[in-house]
Amino acid sequence: MPALQLRLLLKGGVVAAALTLTPAGAHAATPADSAAAQALYDQAKRLLQEGKAAEACPKLEESQRLDPGSGTLLNLARCYEQTARLASAWTKYLEAAAAAAGSGNVQREKEARARAAALRPTLSELVIEVSEAAKAVSGLEITRDGERVGSAQWGVPIPADTGEHRVAASAPGRETWQSVVVVKGPGGTFTTTIPALATVGGSAPVVVSTAPAPTGAAEPARSTGGLGTQRTVALVAGGVGVVGVVVGSIFGIKSKSDHDEAEKYCDGGRCTDARGVSAGNAAHSAGNVSTVAMIVGGVGLAAGVTLWLTAPKAPATAALKLAPGSVHLQGSF
Repeated sequence: MPALQLRLLLKGGVVAAALTLTPAGAHAATPADSAAAQALYDQAKRLLQEGKAAEACPKLEESQRLDPGSGTLLNLARCYEQTARLASAWTKYLEAAAAAAGSGNVQREKEARARAAALRPTLSELVIEVSEAAKAVSGLEITRDGERVGSAQWGVPIPADTGEHRVAASAPGRETWQSVVVVKGPGGTFTTTIPALATVGGSAPVVVSTAPAPTGAAEPARSTGGLGTQRTVALVAGGVGVVGVVVGSIFGIKSKSDHDEAEKYCDGGRCTDARGVSAGNAAHSAGNVSTVAMIVGGVGLAAGVTLWLTAPKAPATAALKLAPGSVHLQGSF
């Protein structure tokens, strides 16, 4: 998440405030970092002039890491373009344009945007489709070249460099699925589909049983007074409900904020800007958490109220069992 940075500028005897965005985790370069970054930048420029782009790109990447700048980004984009990494080049041109705009370098911003626009029609795209059976798997995680692919990207053509791309899908208790997609260019669209994931070792899914306890099972705890078992459980359920509603509200607000951020970089349902895709993924994840938490909260509150209102005066018996992914209440009230 970018961080806000406030700068005070003095121009013509007038103090002006400028609010800019800096990447999360960014830090001011030390003198040693700046010196190393400049040396790497100069060497990379010479290599580019000699037609040795493959050797220049890593040096520009390291220079940018040590001391970020729009000029370094622009040259890194050119380097990627010369080595046929067109999707990476397009992304860096856009980043260079944003960095140049933030520093007030209008000419550099204009050049970077023009190069990105010229490059866009030549890009190849990779589409990762997910079968309905795979979508139904709990905890499904998909990666492309080791990087997580959020659900907002499923089925969306995403610019990709030509060459091999490794797509993998995994989930708890399921066999990992992998595929290598060869992207060719320029301008092609290549699709791979995630199938149903096989169960590890053929193990059966966890099932919560509602059958009566077998003979000889431990007797459920009996109320010995006070609020009684049912009303105690009602308070617990109500507490869970309140927590669920609070958590759902918090993540709902976060989802809305991330969604608004994504709309700044996306055009309707199509989003190819890396910043917009990232914000869209965050919005979708937060929305899922909010929905689940609200459902849990509503069920908890409803159960708490019902148990409290229907609690008998006579002692009640109950047993509260916790299992993976479930809460099982058993007894007589």
